[in-house]
Amino acid sequence: MGDLLLVLLPAIVLVALLWGVATALRPRDPGLSEAAKYQRELAERSARHYAAQVQAATAARDRLAAATHPSQNAHQHNQQQEYIRAARQQSERTWQRPGTTENGT
Repeated sequence: MGDLLLVLLPAIVLVALLWGVATALRPRDPGLSEAAKYQRELAERSARHYAAQVQAATAARDRLAAATHPSQNAHQHNQQQEYIRAARQQSERTWQRPGTTENGT
């Protein structure tokens, strides 16, 4: 019994020592703590809120600009529409069959 105790006791101590060293040297859990998760969630919510505020402000500014400043391109757009309309009327007159008049007879 004494010989068994002399062999097992150092073996048990050695195993416990190796386990302690392995545990101490093992890398810690790379997961985030609860505080870090909360901070990340708070930052994400803040960023979404800021983006929504910027989008709302931009839309309000665009609505105000549209109401107070008439489009500088409106006159040009109207001229283009008149030109297209005149070109269609001209092409309808130009491409009639020979021997027909404007009213189609």
